Amino acid sequence: MPFGTLLQDDQQQRNTKSLVIIGIISIFYCFLIIRLFYIQIVQADLHIRLSKENAMRLKIVTPPRGEILDRNGFVLARNRPSYSICVLPYKIKAKQRKQVIENLCLIRDSLGNQVFDSLELEGLIRKAFLRRFEQTRIREDVSMELVSIVEEHAMELPGIIVETESRREYTLGKSAFHVVGYMSEIPEEQFDSLKEKGYFYGDLIGKSGIERQYETVIRGKCGQEYIEVNAYGKSLGPIPDIAQIKPVVGNDLYLTIDARLQMVADNAFPDSLKGAVVMLDPRNGEVLVMLSSPSVDPNIFSLSSSERSKEWQAIATDPNLPLNNRAISGTYPPGSTFKLVSALAGLESGRVSKDTRFAVPCHGSFRIGSRIARCWNPAGHGSVGLISAVQQSCNVYFYQLGLKVGDSIINEYSSRMGLDGPTGIDIVGEKSGWLSGEAAYNKRFAKRGWKWTQGLVLDLAIGQAQILTPIQLSLMIGGLGNMKSLYTPFLMKAERDSTGNLVNLHQPQLKKHIDISEDNIPVMREALASVLIERGTGGRAAVPGIAVGGKTGSAQNPHGEKTHAVFVACAPVDNPVVAIAVAVENAGHGGSVAAPIAGHILRYFFAETEEGKRIFRETNPTDSTLLKRLTQMVKPVKAAVDSFFAAY
Repeated sequence: MPFGTLLQDDQQQRNTKSLVIIGIISIFYCFLIIRLFYIQIVQADLHIRLSKENAMRLKIVTPPRGEILDRNGFVLARNRPSYSICVLPYKIKAKQRKQVIENLCLIRDSLGNQVFDSLELEGLIRKAFLRRFEQTRIREDVSMELVSIVEEHAMELPGIIVETESRREYTLGKSAFHVVGYMSEIPEEQFDSLKEKGYFYGDLIGKSGIERQYETVIRGKCGQEYIEVNAYGKSLGPIPDIAQIKPVVGNDLYLTIDARLQMVADNAFPDSLKGAVVMLDPRNGEVLVMLSSPSVDPNIFSLSSSERSKEWQAIATDPNLPLNNRAISGTYPPGSTFKLVSALAGLESGRVSKDTRFAVPCHGSFRIGSRIARCWNPAGHGSVGLISAVQQSCNVYFYQLGLKVGDSIINEYSSRMGLDGPTGIDIVGEKSGWLSGEAAYNKRFAKRGWKWTQGLVLDLAIGQAQILTPIQLSLMIGGLGNMKSLYTPFLMKAERDSTGNLVNLHQPQLKKHIDISEDNIPVMREALASVLIERGTGGRAAVPGIAVGGKTGSAQNPHGEKTHAVFVACAPVDNPVVAIAVAVENAGHGGSVAAPIAGHILRYFFAETEEGKRIFRETNPTDSTLLKRLTQMVKPVKAAVDSFFAAY
């Protein structure tokens, strides 16, 4: 073949290959142009939206929680500013996770201690990735120093942000724990059900007391806003062009509790003893004091998670059960305080009168069949009438009264005094107690094969067969004092919005009409008053210038050698404005242990509160000596209370 022809064929092959390559490249560029056109023109809106979404984040705005105040406007629970370190999992790439954890573990506090534990941090972040688009706290209530460190090292900590929050502060500490309650983070297992009610992961919720009972009122409603963020998830501020949902601030609650009286009760109750105090206004059911001992400082639950867990372990394992509100859930035999109900049942049924003396005088014991039932006084009280029997708390007299009146009539009047069920107070955890009697006893002990016998009415008549709560006892003594009606006890007095406008005012709710014979009212009041005068067992609760009526009790205790000390009182006895019940576990006699506690509180009430001073002036319009004496008696207590409140 000629050489020229070969050159032509070779050139033609090269041209063909070039055309193929040019065609392929042209097709590629055509496809690229079409793709760019599709992305930039056809899908322009979509990608603009995605870009904006990557640069913004929906932020849930938690409203300030409403405050809780006492009846005089003293703040019992309020909010304080706090900072938390949080993680936004979707802002951390998988390959960055390990480095972020290592960088966090390098942070030291002012003392040189490592702030984050690597194992704990790994667990928290791993858990956070289960909810990639929700922020999760990894450190709570941190110092400004730590906030500054995190902010300064934002480049090395993608997805790690600082959130400003509020935490609860409780001014009375442990003194009002069981009334006010505390808050805690929503448990994992409860989150799904609460999410439907507007709660978010990591939110705090009321766990006990008023914080729990009125959670929906004081929580408010969360708001929403979109904020601009950089590539590391750090906030650059709200986006003005997108509408926001403003949060609704929680309402404030004003309680019936008197903070100063609450402190007096706390100071009067020995730290080493367990028990409860309840003081209420029998005219309307307002609870002025509710104390349970031992107690817990609710501010513990506002600490950082590491500190809180240490404190919680000690609380949870405490055999004295400080979380229990003994004022509404502690059940005790009422002891001799119940003799007042037995006396009322005897008078109203006509089985006994003020002057009734039984055939068997008290010589320290009483025989029924083969049983010998003893009086607390081995020497006996001799032959006594009803008033002396109440004053000296003679068991033998009430043994015979119980036999004569019977369990059904006594329980009828127990029911009139509100002892047949829960009082209905507006707080979670109340127990109802239990009234003995033939029907109730046979039902309760049917599995054991026990049957009611006549001899058991002896125990019922002196208050050793039934169990009641301190709040039931306070309701009982209030009813025995006014002899007209019982009101349901309550704690929430008023609700106001953030501007101070009244939203809700609690109206007293009549629980029962008592309907006591007019002839028996002065007899019962004389019996009540006799306990606090000479030879009475409750003299240590007396208030100069005010006629106090009450009854001491020593309740049988199956769990210890000493009896429970119980005391109930109302004042003034002829028209009570306060009724109080004190129960002290394993403490001995009510007159020597429980009555002095009540005395401190009653004396402070009549010497220092506006209502108490008004009553005192009306009762003693011209006698200044009594006022000076009362003022002198409360002086040490007043000094301690004033010193505490001066800080606020």
